[in-house]
Parts: sequence; C-alpha cells; structure tokens
Amino acid sequence: MTSLNRQRVLELHNRMLLSPETFSFRWGMDAAAIAAICGVSRSSASHWLVGRTSRRIPGIAYQRILAVADFLLTNADRMQPLLEQWQRSEESED
Repeated sequence: MTSLNRQRVLELHNRMLLSPETFSFRWGMDAAAIAAICGVSRSSASHWLVGRTSRRIPGIAYQRILAVADFLLTNADRMQPLLEQWQRSEESED
C-alpha cells in the first residue's frame, strides 16, 4: 500500500461516526452490548440511548468505535479471517 493510500484510509477512518441509537437499531444491541464494545459502563451507554431528559451525547471517539464495529459486522464474512490472522500475529509477537 502506498503512502497516499494509507493516508486516504486514515482520512476515511477519521470521518467514520455512528450514533449509539443507529448502531442499536441496526444490530439489535442494548446498552450493555454497546458498553462492552465501547469499553464504558452500562450506565454511560444507557444515557446515550435514553430519551431527552437524561440523554448524553457520546464523544467522537465512541461514535467512531461504533462505526468501526458496524463496518466489521457488515463485512463479517470477509473480516473474520483477517481479524483472526491479525490476532495470531499479535499473539506471536508477545
């Protein structure tokens, strides 16, 4: 991959954002599942999904995590072997 292609991939990554509501709707996941994906408490994820009174807006980093998770799930058939290969290479470096 050329330096220009790497830069373009990173630029596209930086524009990937997905709201918890959209992610939850697409994948049928509740606050507990979203909390596990984002590495936050269930309470925080619940506040992202509730109505107006106690609703909080997640930071861009969490919206990006959900966008990447959405991409991975959408492309799971192609991504699973690549992720398993990546995991094996990471484990062999330890």
